[in-house]
Amino acid sequence: MPDAPRPKQVLWITTDHQRHDCIGANGNPAILTPHLDRLVKGGVSFDDCWVQNPVSMPSRASFMTGLYPTQTGVTWNGHELPHHHKTCAHLFGAGGYHTAQIGKLHFQCHLDHDLWLQPRHPYGFEYFVPSEEPGCYEDAYGTWLRSEHPRYREVMRVGRAGNPNRDAWVCTAVDAPSEVSHAGFCAEQTMRYLRMKPAEAPKFIHMGIYAPHPPLNPPKSVLDRYAGAEIPAPHAQAGEDAAMPPSMQRAMRRACAGRSPSELRNWRAHFYAMCTALDEQVGRVLAFLEERSELDDTLIVFQSDHGDMAGDHGLMSKGHVTLYPEVMRVPLVFHWPRGIPGGKRAAGLVEAVDILPTMLELAGAPVPAECSGRSLAQGLRAGNPAGTREDVLAQSGGEPGRLTCMLRTAGHHYLNYGPGQEVLFDLREDPRMYANRAADPACRGALAEMRERMLNRMLAAADPAVKRVHAY
Repeated sequence: MPDAPRPKQVLWITTDHQRHDCIGANGNPAILTPHLDRLVKGGVSFDDCWVQNPVSMPSRASFMTGLYPTQTGVTWNGHELPHHHKTCAHLFGAGGYHTAQIGKLHFQCHLDHDLWLQPRHPYGFEYFVPSEEPGCYEDAYGTWLRSEHPRYREVMRVGRAGNPNRDAWVCTAVDAPSEVSHAGFCAEQTMRYLRMKPAEAPKFIHMGIYAPHPPLNPPKSVLDRYAGAEIPAPHAQAGEDAAMPPSMQRAMRRACAGRSPSELRNWRAHFYAMCTALDEQVGRVLAFLEERSELDDTLIVFQSDHGDMAGDHGLMSKGHVTLYPEVMRVPLVFHWPRGIPGGKRAAGLVEAVDILPTMLELAGAPVPAECSGRSLAQGLRAGNPAGTREDVLAQSGGEPGRLTCMLRTAGHHYLNYGPGQEVLFDLREDPRMYANRAADPACRGALAEMRERMLNRMLAAADPAVKRVHAY
């Protein structure tokens, strides 16, 4: 559509660990997210978007290049994105946009990164303000706190990643406003960047919020809003681990062992409060854009890199065994009043690799031929948005030398952990996924079909996505 309008600015907001049901407008009245609710209700919200990996580095490398983990070479945390891949920054830059990275990107390892001498690689971003963790390091966020909010520098510091004392079960409420959180830093830096650049200059900003990733340290004033609230308890079924592969059995029996319902409720209350605090900061940016009369001309895309089990199925956090909807299904919202008819919910399966080509097409920027994602732009522009996939694929390299794979269709959810370690859920009979039917003779046909589908999808995702330079 060569005559279609393109947004003057593109703002891609990503969070970390935020489940699909951690937005109130996505059907959870217990969580308070009025600003994200506004984006959902005024934009297009996809109800069935699935990420391609359950942990941050490979998931982000995948959806920010439009490639599968086996194509990027990043299948687990600790694998850094090779520099030859074209990222969203390169591609929006080629489309005439000035590009900015603010907050969490996580293409490179960050453990103790303030002790490393090599600079962060900018991966094509022209304006680069990275901060991968909230307060652990002397990075952009830590420096901002020290220089502009010194009384909160130590209050907002969390344990360093990798520290054995950094317990994901430990929840604290900090006596500090959400404006000084990592999300507040991202909001402030985004607004500063927009003030700095000329209004007429097309801009692409990735705003990477760390929350609600544990350790959970919401502002006390926000946590207080959940005092006495009815928070949904985790769901599980007694004995559901019995027919699972050994690695899943171990994880399901260990994660929440000995934890009381009150402990789980407390953890979830802190998790919800983290979502509410980041929502407040998204609201600050929306108000800023409105004040400048720029909201209608800004394409805002909101999503998370993965979710969190949060006690469901007896599991916590994420990992190579947790390829359940609680981790793999994420919120996805497109909001652009001048270019996309809003107020719609989109059904149908979508992969996170589809997000980048959709954004590029909406922005009038070229979509590279090697991109594995499928653009959803035509349906968005026409006011008839829907997912276009018959199945969604995920790949996880949780153990060295072996991939764990997930394939989901409308009727089945299939996991393969290696020879003899298969899981098959019949979603029509068992939508909450409690009973492994892989060994059930009645499901033999469905199992064979899912195996074949996965083989075909994995072969397609094995394309290295590297351009041929010469004939030989």
